[in-house]
Amino acid sequence: MTAHEDVVLECVANMTSSESNEINAVEVDGVRFETLVPERMLCLPKKNLVQRLLSNLEFLLPVPPGYFSPKYSVQIGIRIINNTSTPLRFSFYFTILPELVNAYGPIPLEGGWIRASASLESDYPLAMPGESVTYFPEIKFFGTWGNRFGLSITSGDSGTWFFQSLKPGNYQFRFIYNSPNEKATLYSSVSRDMNLIEGIRTGEVLTPFVELHLAQL
Repeated sequence: MTAHEDVVLECVANMTSSESNEINAVEVDGVRFETLVPERMLCLPKKNLVQRLLSNLEFLLPVPPGYFSPKYSVQIGIRIINNTSTPLRFSFYFTILPELVNAYGPIPLEGGWIRASASLESDYPLAMPGESVTYFPEIKFFGTWGNRFGLSITSGDSGTWFFQSLKPGNYQFRFIYNSPNEKATLYSSVSRDMNLIEGIRTGEVLTPFVELHLAQL
């Protein structure tokens, strides 16, 4: 077991039962949207001297946030349950937006290193009545300058969202499902054909906020 795993286990052990029993789902028109956060405590070990010096240089170099900092994967996802009597597709292509707030208000969401790529059929999973689909974007937790943190979250189109300059403390996190199009056209590089995907669930749904705690040991 690594030192970071020890840290995470120690942090998780400090969770209260009220935190783990919070309501984290909402149902709209027969579809249930649920935020999945297995670990509410995100603990980042202190950086060594070299890492601190390199972090201070990031402002002067054309590199992504946290480029010189060790990165730790974080599991935060969304589960969508189709409780209707109709098969539905859901879009995970640039439609799942993260939102993070603290006691002072929303944290700015930065769209850095966006590299739009063509969508695939797997970006529009089908859920039959009673079935669910789950999406875990790649989320990484890293240290920036000083005692600050950052979160990087993939946007579904090969781009990345960033929350930066986070201080240790309590935050509220949720996903926003915002899919404006009922149809999507996919291009197959193998067959050179254009395929039409229909029946995509449209509209905007905000999942309830769940609490996260960022800590520096």
